[in-house]
Amino acid sequence: MAPFIDFKRRAGFLLILFFIPALGIASEKENATSLPLTAQLVLAKVHPMIEAKEYQRAIETLRVFQARGGPAFDPDEKDPKGYHHAEIEFCLGNCYLMSDQYAAAAAAYQHALARDASHTYAWLNLANAHYEMNHHADAGRCFGKAYETSTEKKPEYLYYSAVVYLMAEDYRQSIDVFDQLFALHPDSIKPEWKEHIVHALIAADQPRRALPFIRELVQIYNGDKQIQWQEILLHQYMQLDMQRDALNLAHTLTRQTPTLAKWWKALTHIQLNAEHYEDALMALTVYSFLTPLSMDEKKLLADLNLQLNIPVKAAPLYKSCLKEKPDKRMLQQLAVAYRQLGKPEIALAAIDAVEPDSEDADIILLKGELHYSLEQFEQAVEAYKKAARNNGRHVGRAWLMAGYAAWQLNDIASSKDAFTKAAKYRQQLEAANKALKQLAMLSVNDVHPHHPAKHDSIQQQ
Repeated sequence: MAPFIDFKRRAGFLLILFFIPALGIASEKENATSLPLTAQLVLAKVHPMIEAKEYQRAIETLRVFQARGGPAFDPDEKDPKGYHHAEIEFCLGNCYLMSDQYAAAAAAYQHALARDASHTYAWLNLANAHYEMNHHADAGRCFGKAYETSTEKKPEYLYYSAVVYLMAEDYRQSIDVFDQLFALHPDSIKPEWKEHIVHALIAADQPRRALPFIRELVQIYNGDKQIQWQEILLHQYMQLDMQRDALNLAHTLTRQTPTLAKWWKALTHIQLNAEHYEDALMALTVYSFLTPLSMDEKKLLADLNLQLNIPVKAAPLYKSCLKEKPDKRMLQQLAVAYRQLGKPEIALAAIDAVEPDSEDADIILLKGELHYSLEQFEQAVEAYKKAARNNGRHVGRAWLMAGYAAWQLNDIASSKDAFTKAAKYRQQLEAANKALKQLAMLSVNDVHPHHPAKHDSIQQQ
């Protein structure tokens, strides 16, 4: 009886094909070991049982037949009646396999192979049993032996071997078998086989060897599969720091399918990596027209607009983000955007709306600077002193600005006190001493509020 071979697709990281076992007598070799009449008769007897899926009954019939030849299996002993003939063991293995008794099936196939190591279908179905038991490396070896012993060298056997080695995470062995397959059967290679060698090469940290296969797959496929492999190719270019190739591919993809948002997103990241911020802003803006932005994408779009001096676009984006989730950094950036628009009073209102009683030194310092720019010096002094009382790298600057704000109010004592404290910090030492000297030169009756450091009073955060 010729072997019946079927193929099933299996879900998972890989889609792997595997065998449903052959039924009855099977051999690819014309000079197969002669099958004694008694063994032929028992196989003929169990065949209807197998056809009826009465596997356990078939197993019992075969085991009773084997018991007539003695309880133990010894491949070196003569077996003229064929009680342990390779085909008997093979059929028994098939029955076990069809009834999901994989360990017993593997043992029977191994007995068959001990009698006839050239039994290709025993190797194939032993590979199947190992696969079902998640013995992927053993399955890979058995598929390889099936290829070696087969009269007709079927490339599928090498493919199955390579794929299950890949599943076993034996990437080197998987690649070796794939190399053998591609060298011996170049005209039989299917696209999905190229997919799997790509997985193996990337897993083995050989992505550059994978690139030609990925490029081929991009050309072979259409529709969603093509898009999938275009994404993989683009990702590999970026991972390999092949910036020019990545940029060229991204430009090509945005021209080919300008309504596909993911290509504009990819182009944005490539331009950012190259520090081409204007081009990144353009790409991200187009992306925002095609799909709703995530919180992080909104932040990035706002930051790029602010960085490129387009605060009118940045402010509403920061405002929208703050409505979804309060965030100190975004609040600071929103205030900076309003300040660039010449609207410090709106910046203050925005801070008060989100953090009216903030104890964060950065926020307090920012409020002080906004009050200063509005010439609200009393509020500025209060904010700067409050910020200075919070430890951190900002303390020296906070005391320096508190001194300038107090000077504007003609509060010389408070101004001197603040400058003296600022002078304790290295970065503010020169400016604070200069201010103290100027104050010392003034008579009590000639003090005139002025702004000796106005240019330094407001800095972007």
